[in-house]
Amino acid sequence: MLIDSASHKSKYLSGLIAWINDSFFSVSTKLNIVNILVIISGFLSIIGAYEIQMGGKMHELNYLHQKYITQVVKSVKEFETDRGALIAVENDIILIQQQPLDCLALVGPIEEFMMSLIKTDNAIQVCQDDILIADNILQEIRDYRLDKISKASLITHLYQSIKQFEENGATFEPLVGRTVKIIFFIVISIVIAKAFIVPIFGLLLSRSVARDYQLLAETKTNLEKEKEYSALIQSERMASLTTLVAGIAHEINTPVGVSITASSHSNEILNKIKKSYDAEQLTEEDLCHFFKEIEKTNDIISSNLLRTSTLVKSFKMVSVDQTIEELQTIDIKDYIEKVLVSLSPLTKKSNTKVKLHCEEALKIQIHSDSFIQIITNIITNAIDHAFKEKTHGTLVISVSKKNAREVLVSFEDDGHGISEDDQLHIFEPFFTTGRGSGNTGLGLHILHNLVVDKLKGRVSCSSKINQGTRFDIYLPIDPTTPTPDSEPTNQGEKI
Repeated sequence: MLIDSASHKSKYLSGLIAWINDSFFSVSTKLNIVNILVIISGFLSIIGAYEIQMGGKMHELNYLHQKYITQVVKSVKEFETDRGALIAVENDIILIQQQPLDCLALVGPIEEFMMSLIKTDNAIQVCQDDILIADNILQEIRDYRLDKISKASLITHLYQSIKQFEENGATFEPLVGRTVKIIFFIVISIVIAKAFIVPIFGLLLSRSVARDYQLLAETKTNLEKEKEYSALIQSERMASLTTLVAGIAHEINTPVGVSITASSHSNEILNKIKKSYDAEQLTEEDLCHFFKEIEKTNDIISSNLLRTSTLVKSFKMVSVDQTIEELQTIDIKDYIEKVLVSLSPLTKKSNTKVKLHCEEALKIQIHSDSFIQIITNIITNAIDHAFKEKTHGTLVISVSKKNAREVLVSFEDDGHGISEDDQLHIFEPFFTTGRGSGNTGLGLHILHNLVVDKLKGRVSCSSKINQGTRFDIYLPIDPTTPTPDSEPTNQGEKI
């Protein structure tokens, strides 16, 4: 039972500490609570000291009361034989009356309230009775001096009053004792509270304040890290856009140049046929040749402008979606195809062939800006590392519905592969095997954070040297619906 009690108290104290630490009070409020507790404890100590002093005073008054009762008995006996001793009797009665008067003066509203709670408020009535008895005796002494009553009658009344004083004293003493005892217990409790409980609460609140400051410091550090991470994300995004812009500009330049050349050729043959017509030298053979050339030129211009339009639309989609933060519902196959068109200048330049295998009409809700960044990072990572020093490479993107809640997007290349040691670190920031080539080691780190934090998905990596690398990315079809973690996540980092 003792062990259970101790365990219960320990749990209660732990719960109290947890409540104080997790309370919604601000730091300044908690400090104010500590100050208030200190002030209250000091105030209670002052009250306690005063109450102890009052109890001692009441005991002193009761002692004097009993002393003067004994003294008045002696004075009354002397008065029986000597009329002149009446003055001593009168003085002793006045002294007896003074103690209950002083006692009533000590009792204030607080003492009355406390005495009513502990059922010792009868002591106040005893004091009032003693005062009334003393007033009656003093009046009879004055009547005796005026010869209104006899000496015998006065002596009888004096002995009756002394008996009442003694009875009231016997009643008053235990009431005072009980009052003083309870007040002493209260004061001791106050002292204990001040000595132990108040400091303990102060310590707990101080610890809570220190914990709040620590949380503030951690929050500040996290905000700074988040700011740095956002800057890195933006930097990588702008870098990918810069790459796309350069590639698209180069790619567009070719069909536009061809279209300009074809248009110029069309003008030349048009001028020739016009001159022949004006000189009345136009033959049927010239006209047929003109029609064939114009048709051929128009086909060239049309096909190249269509190619340019496709590139511009894809680039526009990618560049705009990289600035959109809201969830979008997309046809994943059509979307990836448009992203691949935008990346085609990069893949053509590196002689990288990208194949896409995807179920038809497969739609998901996703942050498209993050999805574009993921595809871009994996393709650029494959070109920079998997196919480095290779004349060509193949990257296969496979998309399938894993279950009712998830879509699996796999990226598998036939490149150099990743060693087992490096696989443990590929998602770590600034880890790269291509430092000398100007790589920052952030591409796969950002990819990991985008998949896990932004898209609420999971990513894993598997690879063998000279056998290629595979990234499996599990994305929720609806991010607002929780997805169970059914697949392990590789915690390695970027090369």
